[in-house]
Amino acid sequence: MKISYNTLKRYIKNIKSVDEIAQDLVMHTAEVEDIHYEWEHLKDVFIWEVTSAEKHPDSEKLNLCKVNVNWEELDIVCGAYNVKAWLKVPVAVVWAQLAPDFTISKTKIRWYTSCGMICSEDELGLVKERQAGIMELPIDSPLNTCMRDYLWLSDAVLEIDNKAINHRPDLFSHIGIAREICAINGEKFDYDYEKRDFSNLADLGIKNEISDVVRRYIGLKISGVQNSNSPDYVVEVLKASWNDSKGLLIDLSNYSLYMYGQPTHIFDADKIEWNITIRYAKNCEKFLALDDKEYELTSNDIVIADSKKVLALWGVIGWKESSVSETTKNIVIEAANFDQATLRMTWKRLWVRTDSLNVFEKDILPETAHYWVSLIVSELEKVFKEISLEAYSDSYTVKQEQVTIESDIEFINRLIWKNYSETELKTILNNLGIIVDWSKLVVPTWRKDLNYKADIAEEIARIDGYDSIEAKIPKVQLWAIIQDNAYKIKKDARDFFVNIGFYDMYTYSFVNEALMKKLNSSTEGLVPLKNSLSEDATHMKASLIPNLMLSLEKNIRDKKDLKLFEAEKVFSLAWDIVNEHYCLSSVMTSTKDLVYHDMQEVISKLLNHLGVDKFFFEKALNAPEYAHSGRTAKIIARGQEIWYIWEIHPKVTKNFDINSRVWFFEIDLEKIQNMVYSTPKAKELSNFQGSNFDISFVVNKDVKWNDILVAIEKTNLSLIEKVELFDIYENEERLPWQRSLSFTVYIQKMDSEVTDQDKNELIKDIVSKVEKKGWRLR
Repeated sequence: MKISYNTLKRYIKNIKSVDEIAQDLVMHTAEVEDIHYEWEHLKDVFIWEVTSAEKHPDSEKLNLCKVNVNWEELDIVCGAYNVKAWLKVPVAVVWAQLAPDFTISKTKIRWYTSCGMICSEDELGLVKERQAGIMELPIDSPLNTCMRDYLWLSDAVLEIDNKAINHRPDLFSHIGIAREICAINGEKFDYDYEKRDFSNLADLGIKNEISDVVRRYIGLKISGVQNSNSPDYVVEVLKASWNDSKGLLIDLSNYSLYMYGQPTHIFDADKIEWNITIRYAKNCEKFLALDDKEYELTSNDIVIADSKKVLALWGVIGWKESSVSETTKNIVIEAANFDQATLRMTWKRLWVRTDSLNVFEKDILPETAHYWVSLIVSELEKVFKEISLEAYSDSYTVKQEQVTIESDIEFINRLIWKNYSETELKTILNNLGIIVDWSKLVVPTWRKDLNYKADIAEEIARIDGYDSIEAKIPKVQLWAIIQDNAYKIKKDARDFFVNIGFYDMYTYSFVNEALMKKLNSSTEGLVPLKNSLSEDATHMKASLIPNLMLSLEKNIRDKKDLKLFEAEKVFSLAWDIVNEHYCLSSVMTSTKDLVYHDMQEVISKLLNHLGVDKFFFEKALNAPEYAHSGRTAKIIARGQEIWYIWEIHPKVTKNFDINSRVWFFEIDLEKIQNMVYSTPKAKELSNFQGSNFDISFVVNKDVKWNDILVAIEKTNLSLIEKVELFDIYENEERLPWQRSLSFTVYIQKMDSEVTDQDKNELIKDIVSKVEKKGWRLR
């Protein structure tokens, strides 16, 4: 929001400087992003008098001038045809900056020194057209006066951060900011809204077909007007908001927006085919807007229409053919209140952004709509003495309820930790427009954010100043904090991966159709966003892999081998219920032919690091669309699948401009919450030395190595300590459709040494048991 300091001065007595006001707003209300000083380049341009002007001896066009500066003479070389002695002129002194790339300096022109510049109107930025001569000022112009002050161009514009006050639609106006400044300074804002009674006029005949979303619609027909020049104070407000004056009828509509914070619109009444109807648009209905663009509407868009055409896409932009012009004599003023969600959906679809929409999005209240129409009528009557108010309609089915809040001084003092007196509280509240009526507080119609006692306490603390509240250490009882396993798993997993060279990623929680298409997938089955922030964020992610692949694509050009991981939430949809849980995922590139064992080793070390025991890997039959179906494995811990290892399909890596092979894994952290940090059971150690031997079996490729490992372990549980797979050998020529699996078997006895006989008998038993299952010793 841009606020004119000169406009504030008209409404606030004893106003502070613009810098002090900015500081007050920052400390009490909202961030002031910047202060724009209008015509700042004129601050070093002063009114001085030319005492002599003689022709340059070496130039027909140049003049050697002497200028009276503080009763001293200054030499200036000037090329204007109209410079002469005793002329009062604007002079830019040395170091004056008239434009970002134009700074006055002391220089020599044809061997004569020039210590400044006598300016023309275009050089001062007062006109756009190039002027032949310098600007001549009246003879009674006061010497040594700054041109910025002389021309009354000394306004300053405060640019206030809208994001911080987006819950306060009343602050999107000069009047709202003026009221706020007065309250901060402990003063009552002495201003009353314009209130006119139009109920005695004929009915304008406006029909509101969607009163549930258009909560109020006011229309007033006036005759006997014209689009003349606007008063200076109206233009001042518009210029502060970076809008040019376009004639009184257009300017007053904008003036209502920036002065009061209520969007209004003015139609040329003679261009309307009566009657006016507020309705939803028809599908594929066309609309030529004020920005000269044609829009195709849908049945979700709110329009104002007559019997033949659309007059406005209300809350967003008006129709060009119904706008006022230089020939307009009769008008219809409208002010309304719309459902903010509906307007936002229209904007998101058409990408039409206007200042009116900015305000409507903040959900302004319907009760104040009448004030804005009254304001425009009042301003028109100041210019045109014989206007005629013809007809009026006000569709206002469900009235805005008056909000009252219990007055509880003890609650406020207890919440703020400060002892306010009743008089202090009443003064602050009255200055904010809140009426204290015995045991209740009557909230003004323009404040939608005040509904509870805590809201009132916040207003008291904010206006009084948070820095005035004494800092005290709260009295609380502390207990030992027991961390949830999910938190510890995330932290330990991050530490583990970072220590082995992986990069920790934190990506957005959103995906879109284009990204999923690159993964040979789609957004079908994903959780959609009803009000997406952009086209790049339309659905919640059900896996961490899509955004990790996007990160890989953006960073792979800088590194040959890249390893990324992320531990965050994913979202799924089941029977219209959104579920969310933590996942741990990683992607890694490699130029090796077989990366699977590297990834398996990483996961094994991770699970051991987290204290997960009894896990193994086996071939997975199912794979997502972006995975290579023949290069997959599932991770099984304690008999439960905790997710998978896959290789990204080569077609998908090509879509992401990645030339190397990419492997990834995903682990459902919630599934391993009860498996981690297991405490190992104490086991009695043998006093006798153990032994080990290697044994290999040839099996079909579809046989799971873990089945063989379990069979070996169960041969003699008292003698076998553990069994480990250490090699997988495949060769299609020697072992077609088969492979060799090699295991190390560790054995130990508690009561004696392990003898060769013990070992040989155990090997014989193992071979016998394994061969019964159809596998053979290699």
